[in-house]
Amino acid sequence: MGMFDEIWYEREKYQTKDTPEQTLDTYEIRGNELWWKKTEYEWAEDKESMFGGYMQEVSHEWIFCDRFDGVIDFYRENKEEDNKWIEWHALFNNGKMIKLERKE
Repeated sequence: MGMFDEIWYEREKYQTKDTPEQTLDTYEIRGNELWWKKTEYEWAEDKESMFGGYMQEVSHEWIFCDRFDGVIDFYRENKEEDNKWIEWHALFNNGKMIKLERKE
């Protein structure tokens, strides 16, 4: 079991392990393009926190993933049906989605 990234598609948040890094990053599919949220963090002291502080976002920028070629499978729980998942299979070429299928 490892870390996963989140990916936003049609205003819904999904999980995936198919992005380039799997470092708890955020991606978004905008139209047919894949974008990555590059985030800068700094340590924030907090005596109430378990570790004495936490990583706080200080800035971010969205970067088009124009060099990404490959498949991203992403999924989320179906809120309308218990124990069901909504899963998608997307194929990208140069950061552009060229095929999208809903998995059953």
